[in-house]
Amino acid sequence: MSTPANQNSSVWRVLGLYLGGSWVCLQVVDVLSDNFSLPDWIFPVTLLLLLSGLPVVGMAAYLHSRGRTEEADREGKAGIHRLFAWPNVIRAGVGVLAIWGVGVTGWLLMSGGAVEEGRLLAKIEEVDRLVAESSFREAYALVDQLDGDIRDSNLREQLWTKVASSVTIETEPTGVKVFRREYNDSSEWEESGVTPLTIARFPRGPSRVRFEHEGFEDREVVREPQNLSSEVFELVPSGTVTPGMVAVSGTAGNDSYGLFVPGLEQLPNLELSPFLMARTEVTNREYAEFVDAGGYSDPACWEEWFSEDDGALSFEVAISQFTDATGQLGPSTWNSGTYPAGEADIPVGGVSWYEAAAYACFMGMSLPTVYHWYAAANPFRSHFVVPLSNYGPGPAPVMYHQGVSMDGIYDLAGNVREWAANRSGDSHLILGGGWADQPYSFNDAVTAPSFDRSPLNGIRLVQHLDTTNISEAAAPIELAFRDYSTERPVSDEVFDVFMQAYSYDNTPLNARLISTDTTELAVVERIDMQAAYGGELLTAFLFLPPGIERPLQAVVFFPGSGDIYRRDYDQVSASAFDYILRSGRAVVYPIYRGTFERGTGLRSDIQDESNNWRDHVLAWSQDLRRSVDYLETRNDIDIGRLGYLGWSWGGAMAPVMLATEARIKAAVIVVGGLLMQTTQPIADPFHFLPRVSQPTLMVNARYDSFYPLETSGRPFFDHLGARDEQKRFVVIDANHGVLSYARNQVVGEALSWFDEYLGKAR
Repeated sequence: MSTPANQNSSVWRVLGLYLGGSWVCLQVVDVLSDNFSLPDWIFPVTLLLLLSGLPVVGMAAYLHSRGRTEEADREGKAGIHRLFAWPNVIRAGVGVLAIWGVGVTGWLLMSGGAVEEGRLLAKIEEVDRLVAESSFREAYALVDQLDGDIRDSNLREQLWTKVASSVTIETEPTGVKVFRREYNDSSEWEESGVTPLTIARFPRGPSRVRFEHEGFEDREVVREPQNLSSEVFELVPSGTVTPGMVAVSGTAGNDSYGLFVPGLEQLPNLELSPFLMARTEVTNREYAEFVDAGGYSDPACWEEWFSEDDGALSFEVAISQFTDATGQLGPSTWNSGTYPAGEADIPVGGVSWYEAAAYACFMGMSLPTVYHWYAAANPFRSHFVVPLSNYGPGPAPVMYHQGVSMDGIYDLAGNVREWAANRSGDSHLILGGGWADQPYSFNDAVTAPSFDRSPLNGIRLVQHLDTTNISEAAAPIELAFRDYSTERPVSDEVFDVFMQAYSYDNTPLNARLISTDTTELAVVERIDMQAAYGGELLTAFLFLPPGIERPLQAVVFFPGSGDIYRRDYDQVSASAFDYILRSGRAVVYPIYRGTFERGTGLRSDIQDESNNWRDHVLAWSQDLRRSVDYLETRNDIDIGRLGYLGWSWGGAMAPVMLATEARIKAAVIVVGGLLMQTTQPIADPFHFLPRVSQPTLMVNARYDSFYPLETSGRPFFDHLGARDEQKRFVVIDANHGVLSYARNQVVGEALSWFDEYLGKAR
């Protein structure tokens, strides 16, 4: 017979096991509730059932520990023993569990919980897709919609991190009201708070931010969240600047590259002090003040020498040309000495450079130099600005269209062209494009005859706060431009001579494996070998995806110009071609002469007529081909299925690489094009284009600030020598960084192309 101590110990052991099992059960229910959107009543009902079972289990354990005694039989308590017998208790527990399961299953079926779970997962995948396409506004709205349906706090926070960031906004002075709205949304401004201001979930992507404070000029900027916390936004006291002028600080290029303007990349960068630029183009109403004040009759603001057909014109003769449709002094778009009725807020058009300069003088201001105009316009933002700007049937009132710069300046793109201070030969620079121009003109620096009075020619003013580099920035400019629609490639006979210069002796590679590294994506081998020239050492990195049957297809990579400024092999990255590795293909990354630790002092990827540039082009072709020579020695590489991937600079150089390396069977060029600068014909990609016979895919950006679509990208494609059915031109509504804005589309196009012409990799 059990002693009382043993009986008590047995009861407590059973209760302990029950409580432990109940805790585990509640944890499971909690996890299921978070991940499967179970109803809120599931947890408390489960807890109630478990608590109800506690006395039953306790009684059963107690009676079982005492055993069935004769005294119990005599007292008629045998029924209680039978009722709390373990088999009965277990059957009751199973029954309750079954009822609980049926209830939960019924709820899921009746409420569509399983279906809702599937919908939730689909919406989460949609968030990822929108983020990959930089559609942050739609992604933010979707996460906001899902917020209440996601029970897993970690998952909820992960989703919010994809679409929003925490920002702290500081101003000088403090106490400034902050308003925000989406960049491409013309809805009312929403007040965010007063500075200093912390916003936990500020939407990713560009936003318009407005600052207001009594006694100070309002200020509007365009920023992404990562930039909002990195600067203090200063407001200027009311009355201290000319109304309508906006503070601008920045640069149009950098010291290593030059200007970020097609056709002007050869110009050196200049330090610019902060300056003021008019928020809008000069309107008809504003220009009428100049006309009414006798501006055309006062020679004080017509200090420039007039010249036409190399002959000097007197002030009177020159002014006589600046008349409206009725012969009155004024813009060519006016009539009877005034602007058309109802067009007071339309930007003035039909003015020559001389009229624009005289008006700027009359206002005590200046025309912008090319440097200052591009510092304000920032062509890298063209994919945001241009779609919201006026390229249409006619001019629109200023600020009617919502294309606005980072500093809050409107209509830099479209509406009317804007004369710049810089002369170019007998012409002057005129920027931004007009309403009748193509949208890509925002990124193109073009000239017009200084006397030209097209209806599209208008005015924007700047005010310089000091004289730092003003004269240098306003100096005459020789614009580099090539009309590839009229140029003709060299003959086959001349090209054969070029090819002799690209040949090299088939000397031993003497290849050595220097290091091996393993990453999530690939096994990365560094190989050193003899270059084809000058006794130099050529380094190549070979990325081998794991788990793929050998031999592997391979792709030769030619990078963007950023590699020219890198000096450490530790900076070699697979970020530009990770999707190639995930597709099951190897990638060979030659270290081209002038890049990384093979640096030569090369300044940029902008071609010129020097022997130094020519020699680098020859070397790059030989570096690529020697790397392919090495691939031929590898049993794990299928040299018969070799591709080429060129990004930006690698796209511009693709004609030379492809025309000189026949072992490449298919090519993908991402944001490539033809440069405006001249170079020696032997190093000019234009002459190699017709000799490119490989199937070639080009992915270009409609608003590319490096390779403008119509003057650079499309001529490149049109001159490709591949058969029409074996070349494809894809245009994406983005700027140069297409992988940041339309990654899924670019990746899909590239992999489909390689699948078609190299075969499936897996």
